[in-house]
Amino acid sequence: MRRTTLLVVLFVFMGLAADSMAEINVLVLTGNVSQAEFPVLEMFTDVDGEKLNYTETNDANLPGLQNADIIWLGQGEICENGYSFDVATENRIKSLVEAGGIVISIGQDSDPGDPCAIGWITAPILGVESPNMSAFDIINAPEAGDLFKKPNEIEVAEFDDAWADPDDAYIMLATVNNGQEVGIALLNHGLGYYIVTSLENEDAAQTLINTPIMENLIHYAVKLKSTIAVEYLGKLSTNWGEIKSTY
Repeated sequence: MRRTTLLVVLFVFMGLAADSMAEINVLVLTGNVSQAEFPVLEMFTDVDGEKLNYTETNDANLPGLQNADIIWLGQGEICENGYSFDVATENRIKSLVEAGGIVISIGQDSDPGDPCAIGWITAPILGVESPNMSAFDIINAPEAGDLFKKPNEIEVAEFDDAWADPDDAYIMLATVNNGQEVGIALLNHGLGYYIVTSLENEDAAQTLINTPIMENLIHYAVKLKSTIAVEYLGKLSTNWGEIKSTY
C-alpha cells in the first residue's frame, strides 16, 4: 500500500512537471468591438522557447476557458454599450485565476455614472471615462520586472478610458493622467494574476502603436506562469520529500 501511494505521488509530480513544459494556451475574447488585436497577438508564438497557441472567440461565455492558461480580454469586450459577462462566467474567470491562470484586460468603456462592472475581478477598482493619452509613468515596482524593457523598450502607448481608485491589493506598474489613473496594474488572486490595463486598441492605428507593449505583456504573462509553476513544483517537491521520509 505504501509503495502504491509513493508511485501515485511520483506520477502526479511528473505530470505537473510535464504540464509546465507544455504549449501555453491563450484564449482571446475579441472581435465584437475591435478587429485589430488578434492578428497582432497570434504573431507572438514563442517566448523564450515556450510555444503559444491562440484561440479566438467573440462569445462572452468564453467557451474553452477551462483549457486556457492565459485569457486576453480584448478592447471593449467586457464593457462597451453594456456589460458582457453573466455571473457564471465571472466565477469561471475568477476560478481560473485562483488555480494559476493569468487574465490580461485591455481598455474597457466607462461613462460618467456608468463605470465598467467588476464582477470578473476580485478587488475593487473604478472604471472612469478618460481622454486619449499616450504618455505614461512607469512605477518603480519590483513586480514590473522587464515588462517595459523586453523584448521591446516601451516609450509610448495608447490609453483611453481607464481605471482609478484601485484597492490596495493592486500593484501599480504604470499610471496615466498625471498619476491619477491606472495604466497597467497587477493583482494576485490565489495562484494566478490579473494584469489590468487601460490600453486602447480600438482601431488598427492604435493597435500598431501598442504592438510592442502587447508583445511585452504576453512575455510578462508567460514568465508569471513559469514562476507559478516553479513555485508550485518547489512546494510539491518539499512535500514529496516529507512523504518519502515517513516511509
